[in-house]
Amino acid sequence: MDKDLLKKWSAFNPVIINFGRGVRVDLKRELIGRQGIVVTSPRGKKQLKNDPVLGKIFVNNKQWLWIDDIQSNPEIVTLEKSILKFNNFTPEVVLAFGGGSVIDSAKVIAISMASKIYDIKKLLLDPDATNKRTIPLYAIPTTSGTGSETTPFATVWDHKDHRKYSLAGPAVYPYSAFVDSELTDGLPDLITVSTGLDAINQAAESIWNKNMTTLTEATAGRALKLGLTALHSLIKDPKDNNSRDDMAEASLLAGMAISQTRTSLCHSISYPLTTHFGIPHGLACAFTMPAVLRLNLSADDGRFIRLACLLNDNPKSTQYDLIKKFDALNKELCVSSHIKNFVGNIDQLLDLSIEMQTPGRSDNNLVSVDDSDIRNILKSSWG
Repeated sequence: MDKDLLKKWSAFNPVIINFGRGVRVDLKRELIGRQGIVVTSPRGKKQLKNDPVLGKIFVNNKQWLWIDDIQSNPEIVTLEKSILKFNNFTPEVVLAFGGGSVIDSAKVIAISMASKIYDIKKLLLDPDATNKRTIPLYAIPTTSGTGSETTPFATVWDHKDHRKYSLAGPAVYPYSAFVDSELTDGLPDLITVSTGLDAINQAAESIWNKNMTTLTEATAGRALKLGLTALHSLIKDPKDNNSRDDMAEASLLAGMAISQTRTSLCHSISYPLTTHFGIPHGLACAFTMPAVLRLNLSADDGRFIRLACLLNDNPKSTQYDLIKKFDALNKELCVSSHIKNFVGNIDQLLDLSIEMQTPGRSDNNLVSVDDSDIRNILKSSWG
């Protein structure tokens, strides 16, 4: 074990985690007789109402109000309108049923309603609102990707100004997470891939991260081993429920890892790709993964060799084996080609290089970077 990893570290994650296929039956017992707000998307509303386990709780139940118009990459203005509809109502609980955008939206809604601050940009600047929880949030993910059910972060967007904002603090953690992989069965292929890439990237970024600890290395390593294998299997057979289970666990563990380390350079670069070009988040994050890995190998303190050995089940694996693993992933999923479907030419990306240095994200990268590094990463990733 490297001496650097024996330095003092601490960890905090208060989320009560319930994991496993069919585990949502335990949630049913907690919700019966309570009142609150359900936050979901149009697709999620249909799925929830038709769910054989949870559906009967919410159908024709006046104790539950609905915010059911959440879209990918939630817009601040839209969220504020939804919150103002219920500003005279204080829910007993908030229930998030959906992917990362839904769970992030529910986090903002719960904190806004608890603090009575309905201007989200003001909410982002109020430390009191994000430091104490007053309305419990139950998070039920229906995708395997963001791990938002176990993180103290919520991402919201101002698409008019092409800006991403992050709400962060102890109160942003959900009260409880129910990760039931059965809810991801039948996900469309594109969502499976994009969200799966997000989980894989988050795990990777927890490892090439200045804030890595022995705990997060172990958690992220397990997430990567599960996620890389499961996503490869799901590409071949979307009905492989065992791989759905593994992908759900990978997403959960990756979320737990970044709850301690935060994400890093790939995420920082990804935000302008999403705000300017509408590139799905997981795809945007995966775009630069191999290039960022290569950059960070120069600072290897043993972590990359350990990861290579873990992922390849071979104690003699090298950095080169690790590079091959990530190159193969992006090649198999045609990541660069997909990016080029959204972006006309490399110059459009290079023009955004300054925007891609996000404080609190890019500076977590194991190797410090400047604008020239980011431009080189973009060129290498473009191919």
